[in-house]
Amino acid sequence: LEKEGIKIIQIDEPAFREGLPLKKRKQEEYLKWAVKAFRLTNNTVQETTQIHTHMCYSEFNEIIEWIYAMDADVISIEASRSKGEIIEAFERFNYDHGIGVGVYDIHSPRVPPIEEMLEIAERTVQVIDKNLIWINPDCGLKTRGWEETIPALRNMVEVAKILREKYGEKYDW
Repeated sequence: LEKEGIKIIQIDEPAFREGLPLKKRKQEEYLKWAVKAFRLTNNTVQETTQIHTHMCYSEFNEIIEWIYAMDADVISIEASRSKGEIIEAFERFNYDHGIGVGVYDIHSPRVPPIEEMLEIAERTVQVIDKNLIWINPDCGLKTRGWEETIPALRNMVEVAKILREKYGEKYDW
């Protein structure tokens, strides 16, 4: 991928919560293994290539240190259904890697209004360094048709424009 000029590689859903053993005594061993496995998948990637990951709806509070230990450059999280509540996990942890905050619920045919997406983005700006935020859909768009996807993405782009205007042009989103 890098030889072909790819600068960003996304390694999808490490399934930390989904595979987590129910027995507390086995959880740390599992989480160490999961972090090691994730890092192994990208250990030969050049420093100039960004590693992204996406984590589906999860409760991050108990595993935030392990998510950080994965050392992904950017983690994309699904935040639209919870209206951004998932960001609370990052309030108590100094997460200094990029966060792609999902402001558009792709599981619904509904086109979210700009104001709704902006509310989630603004909540994120209060917790995460503005330079680390990416504005994106919750997940891939394979379940949606063009007639609902295009207007939703236009609204999402408008949110990014509003944030740039409010906080400055230098941000990546």
